[in-house]
Amino acid sequence: MSKYVDKYIDEEGNVSDKLTLNSNGFVCLTEDIENIVDKYTGFKDSGFMKCSEIREDFMDLIHDIVNKQENKL
Repeated sequence: MSKYVDKYIDEEGNVSDKLTLNSNGFVCLTEDIENIVDKYTGFKDSGFMKCSEIREDFMDLIHDIVNKQENKL
């Protein structure tokens, strides 16, 4: 498991059997996507607060991959 992924724990303390991005992973993913947009547009902060749909797609992909790998272990 990476430092960006953990078991999901809800507000009541219930632990899921599925892996998900932790808060650090969510922040890092957001920053990485915004930096990619900035890089290719050539404008600093051009991607700030504009990447939520892309982030959701990336999160779905990441969750799918880590959970499939976890099931193989």
